[in-house]
Amino acid sequence: MNTKTLTIAGFAICFLFAVGQAIAARYVVVNGQRLNDAEIQYLDRLSCGNVPNGHYWLNMSTGIWGYEKGDAEGHISDNCNSHKPGLSERGLLYSPGELLI
Repeated sequence: MNTKTLTIAGFAICFLFAVGQAIAARYVVVNGQRLNDAEIQYLDRLSCGNVPNGHYWLNMSTGIWGYEKGDAEGHISDNCNSHKPGLSERGLLYSPGELLI
């Protein structure tokens, strides 16, 4: 390969990396303020899941939240209280030797 081809390939890889980073960036706005990554991670921990990108309001004293300019949707910790059965509880966990190929 010549240097021109390698240079173009290098720029293409850098461009794709930058685009991937931009796509992966989270965009969460709460009470009119865009949250940084640390604040989003904190909110994810409070909600026991990943908060989707979007615009929300949140009453920090009660934990009640909703979509911006909308009614209340629930409590920030609602996901924490829901029990999701595991594979063994759903009968989907196999024992060694059960799968014979």
